[in-house]
Amino acid sequence: MAKQRKNFDRSDLIAVAALLMSMLALFVSIYEARILKAQHKIMVSQERTAVWPYVDGHLTYQYTDRILIEYRLENKGIGPSRIDRTQLVVNGQVVESYMQLSEQLRAFFPDSVEIDLALVDMTNQILSAEEQVQVLGIQVSRFKNDIEMARSLKVSSEVCYCSIYSECWYFEDQNEGQNIPCPMR
Repeated sequence: MAKQRKNFDRSDLIAVAALLMSMLALFVSIYEARILKAQHKIMVSQERTAVWPYVDGHLTYQYTDRILIEYRLENKGIGPSRIDRTQLVVNGQVVESYMQLSEQLRAFFPDSVEIDLALVDMTNQILSAEEQVQVLGIQVSRFKNDIEMARSLKVSSEVCYCSIYSECWYFEDQNEGQNIPCPMR
C-alpha cells in the first residue's frame, strides 16, 4: 500500500498563522507588563519624593535691651511632616517639663536675672512645608558677661518625624544635617 501524503489546505495554514500571532501577542503582553511594572515603581517613587519633608533645627540669639534665645524647628522639605516624638536637650539634660527647665535655667543664670520662658511640645503635631515653629524661647534681662553666658547655653533637639506615607526619619543637631531613618521605640 502506498503512503498517502497529507496536504495542508488553507484552513490549516490559517490556524498555524493564528497560533503564531497568538504566541507573538502573548510575548508582547508579557514585555509590556514588565515595562508597566517598572514605570509604576518610578511613579510611586516620584509620588513619595513630591511630598518629602526635611526637618531641621537651629538656635538663634538676639541682643537688645534683653537677650532673646530661640530654638526653632523648620520643615525645609516640600511636603508636610508629622512630628512623631521630640526631645529637647538643654545643657546636656533632657527637658521633661516646663518646671524642670525653669529650675535648670534659674540655676544657670545669676539670681538677680529676670527670665521669661516659652516651651512648646511638638509631639504629634503637623509641620507644613517651609513652616517654622519656635520650640523654646528664653528672654533674659541684661547683666555683666551676659553674652558669654548666653552663648554657653547649649540647646539641641532630637526629633523623629514622618511623611504622609509613614516613612520616618530622625533629626538630631549632632548628626550634621544627615537625617537617618527613625530608630524603633
